[in-house]
Amino acid sequence: MKLLSMRDHQRAVSFDSRAMRRRMLWLLDDYFVWPHYEIGVHFVSVKKMAVLNFEHLQHFGPTDILTFNYSKKLRQGELFICPKVASDNANQHGITLEQELTRYLVHGLLHMIGYDDKKPVDQKNMKREENRILKILPDG
Repeated sequence: MKLLSMRDHQRAVSFDSRAMRRRMLWLLDDYFVWPHYEIGVHFVSVKKMAVLNFEHLQHFGPTDILTFNYSKKLRQGELFICPKVASDNANQHGITLEQELTRYLVHGLLHMIGYDDKKPVDQKNMKREENRILKILPDG
């Protein structure tokens, strides 16, 4: 079964949700080529992200993305993304909101296949792989 659910639970920042869905489907079906998956992508408010970040990582404040991998074998999981944090980060890096959100989709899927970013060397490897994928991802 292939199931992708994307829900926008926030109203602070608008973005092209159809483009995000197309990019996510390309990642799942054409890049990673997962034959089966159940992935939920939730775009959440700053407040909701701060609660999730504290509940699951004991970190204060919102973060950009949280990934929950429920089954590596079955490719089941959820990505929680905060568009407001993404917008702030995009402005800081001089890129578009959609580019930043797309990076988070890639980042979350890399976590689901085993990439980690807790140590500086792992962060560097993960960022390198994100950049490589983003260069080949079709627009749209």
